[in-house]
Amino acid sequence: MFQEVYSRPHSRLFVAVITFSLFIDYFLYGVLLPLTAHSPTGLNSEEQLAWLYGVYAISALVVTPIFGYWGDRFGSRSILLCGIVLVGCATALFALAPSLPILLFAKFCQGAASAALWTAGLSSIAAYYVEKRVEMIGYAFTGSTAGSVLGPIAGGFLAQVGGYKLPFFLTGVLLAINASLIILVFPRGRRTAKEKLSLRPLLLNRSLGVPALAVALAAFAVGVIEPLLPVRLARYGVTPKTIGLIFTISTLAYGLSAPLVGRVSERWSASKTIILGAIAMAGTLPLLAAFKQAGLVCLAVALVYISFAFLLNPASAELGNVVDRAGMSCYSAVYAVYNIVYSVGMLATAALAPTAARLLGFLGTLLCISAILLLCIPLLLSTKPPIVIPEASEGQAY
Repeated sequence: MFQEVYSRPHSRLFVAVITFSLFIDYFLYGVLLPLTAHSPTGLNSEEQLAWLYGVYAISALVVTPIFGYWGDRFGSRSILLCGIVLVGCATALFALAPSLPILLFAKFCQGAASAALWTAGLSSIAAYYVEKRVEMIGYAFTGSTAGSVLGPIAGGFLAQVGGYKLPFFLTGVLLAINASLIILVFPRGRRTAKEKLSLRPLLLNRSLGVPALAVALAAFAVGVIEPLLPVRLARYGVTPKTIGLIFTISTLAYGLSAPLVGRVSERWSASKTIILGAIAMAGTLPLLAAFKQAGLVCLAVALVYISFAFLLNPASAELGNVVDRAGMSCYSAVYAVYNIVYSVGMLATAALAPTAARLLGFLGTLLCISAILLLCIPLLLSTKPPIVIPEASEGQAY
């Protein structure tokens, strides 16, 4: 394994390129939501759609460790470009969509691309923004949430205006811009002193399990919103346009909260901020069931998303701190762990939320998730204080 040393200091443009990469990843995911059932293949059953999303999840889980391993050997630039190539392949295959097997392969490429972009993107930020990890990771997350909101809107609108293939053409243009920015902003790293790689001590370190649990809890808790809330709002007569606006405003609230979360983490430490986020999410989630008016629901969703930032952002940064405390620099490996536990949290919600909603109702499901968050706080309290690295500066590699 080697550390990457760059010939020029990093700026916020570095984070902006990573944010753009994560935006494209979720943008394509969102574009497919209104288009999959209308593809030339003629998918017409829930079972076929379930196969598509199952292949995506399996691909992300299986491929993530590979990119985590490669990232610490070949550098984040190469892995990001590999992710862009995989997104390009998936986009082209989706546009053609000649048969279900090809669509399944496209979904596999999309899941692998997501694994590459997230592992390389987060590990890069962790390595080069030691003092501002929480804030910078928060900005990167804003890209993915914006993509997930704008993707479905763009997919439906562009398909209506220019046909099925137009949204994929736009995605291809965005990919070309993204690849150019990566090549320009991410100079090639050069090898420094080699470090003997032994992940066993890191993976068995208890302090890794605590932020990993926090990431899984964050994904599990926020994952209930997407499958349940839009259906509930539609029953009360809220239009699709208004529902989209609610999620857009909430995404903006999430992104704008990144500097605040970063400052709180610096003042209180990441571990205390994680606890605050868990308590805040437990308290705000039931508010989603308390209101029927669109404006009040929008406020409630925004509060949940801000609480989500207080839980997820410092937990993600704490994973980088674990690597520092272990005296290692295998950031790609530890953020491969991030991808895996986040995927597991989302899959758990997707599997349990519909059944729980039928048995317990919307409010009962939210209260159960809040209870799980509160019951896990004793486990989160065992987080060690974040490492303090003297004379670290923004843009310095470790």
